[in-house]
Amino acid sequence: MWKAGLERRLDAVRLHPTCGRLEGALREFGSLILPTECVVCELPDNSLCAGCAATLRRATVRPFRAEQGAEALPEAVCGLGAAGPDADGFSPLPVMAAGSYARALSAALLAFKNHGHTDIGRWLQAALAGALHEARWTLCAEAAEVLLVPVPARGASTRRRGYDPLSLLLGGLDRRAELPAGTSVAAAVRIGWRPRTAWTLTSGGRTQKALGRQGRRQNLVGSMEAAPLMRLIRPGRACLIVDDVLTTGATIAETARVLRNAGAVVSGAVVIAATPAPRGKENSSAR
Repeated sequence: MWKAGLERRLDAVRLHPTCGRLEGALREFGSLILPTECVVCELPDNSLCAGCAATLRRATVRPFRAEQGAEALPEAVCGLGAAGPDADGFSPLPVMAAGSYARALSAALLAFKNHGHTDIGRWLQAALAGALHEARWTLCAEAAEVLLVPVPARGASTRRRGYDPLSLLLGGLDRRAELPAGTSVAAAVRIGWRPRTAWTLTSGGRTQKALGRQGRRQNLVGSMEAAPLMRLIRPGRACLIVDDVLTTGATIAETARVLRNAGAVVSGAVVIAATPAPRGKENSSAR
């Protein structure tokens, strides 16, 4: 209770006009000592200039279905937002994306994840929030409560960065009460331990792109496990998996495997950006 009250007071201070002016002055002073530039167009003084910020907002204003072409995704639960089977009779798990992995959004994500530009987080949070709201009411509208389960980050990556990108984004939305109604964040899955030889033998030394649908999923099987929090999740609880970028869908598939083994119902996934589907596999359900 006291923690929630403290967070509200801190947010009130942060949003006060005086705080905004002070932040601007400190940013200008900081740019003199440690010059920065826009991660997209290289314009000086800000990590994301006004023009590129506007481009990023336009690129993420209309979330869309992005599962077609991500060949390692698991199968959808019948009736839960599935777009319909493909030519092989397979219905992939629904995935809602805030935008396409293109110039402005991809540059912002890479800078935020790998180069310490956490100040870009507010734009990425807005993009993620839009996709979360769309997924909440199109993929699991009938569920009274939905858990948002982030794909776990590897310990080495978190130590190298000094933060977990997904946790930072979701935590900010949670503190400001900007998550969809009836949702809560639960780190119910964590990276497990599996000998490196198992990874090598499973994939035969090939990359994810060189593997087929089954091979891509099998390449990561056993790499994640239930976190202690999973014990508190009752069977049948609706879940949405949250990730930053959708490529093959293998990490989402492994997260879904762990959740489903624990009895949860995985209704879909939400990502900030999705790589374009291969030609001929464009999403027929995209809006």
